[in-house]
Amino acid sequence: MGYSHYEKRADPVRRARNFPHPANRKAIDLTKPAIGFYWTLPVPWAGFAALPPDIDEAAKLSRTIRYWLLAIRACAKAEAYRLIHEEALLELEPDRGTDIILVPLAKVERLCRANGAVLLYVDFREVQGWRRLGFLNDWMKRTGIRTEPIPPEAMPIDGKTFDPQAHFTDWRQRQHEWMEHKAARAEAGLGRARRLRNDGLSYPAIAQRMTAEGLPSLTGKACTAENLRKFMEKMEND
Repeated sequence: MGYSHYEKRADPVRRARNFPHPANRKAIDLTKPAIGFYWTLPVPWAGFAALPPDIDEAAKLSRTIRYWLLAIRACAKAEAYRLIHEEALLELEPDRGTDIILVPLAKVERLCRANGAVLLYVDFREVQGWRRLGFLNDWMKRTGIRTEPIPPEAMPIDGKTFDPQAHFTDWRQRQHEWMEHKAARAEAGLGRARRLRNDGLSYPAIAQRMTAEGLPSLTGKACTAENLRKFMEKMEND
């Protein structure tokens, strides 16, 4: 008596013979692909105005980036996510988000779509006193990319407790104090630049000297010949 098509498929002897030996089976990856996205603000009064492209190196320079990295990697491990990419951004302004965030988010969107990945990020709205995440919220609504926000809970970093609420409260206070002294910094910078100019130094030489003396531009970035020239012209005309 012959087997029907379905009986042949159900035959346990045939199934055992055709099924690969356990040693030859490929491991099934049950993790879910994810991308970690980290960003922070520049800190002019600390001279923090750039991030290296390597994520782990960036985390060594920025406590906020380090917090993001550790929090998201911990979440990925706990929730069986497989981080296929991590992206970090240093914003342009020290007190707010800008549309520069859309540049790395375009890359994140391509990777998420290509790999079916979810975006992991720390939701800092409450500790920053923000109602929404601005450009990131708009991007999420427009693209429909799946996201998972992580609450900003205190966690140990390098043997000390990092509390996001306390960290950003302190940062805002120091940023406010730095801005209050902007006029005094401008006068000090202009006076030094004038003296060096009277000594016959060129704008590039003055910029180099002032940077070496710890007199950055008003934005906290290193002096350049161009921003020094514009600064002196503006101050002379005011």
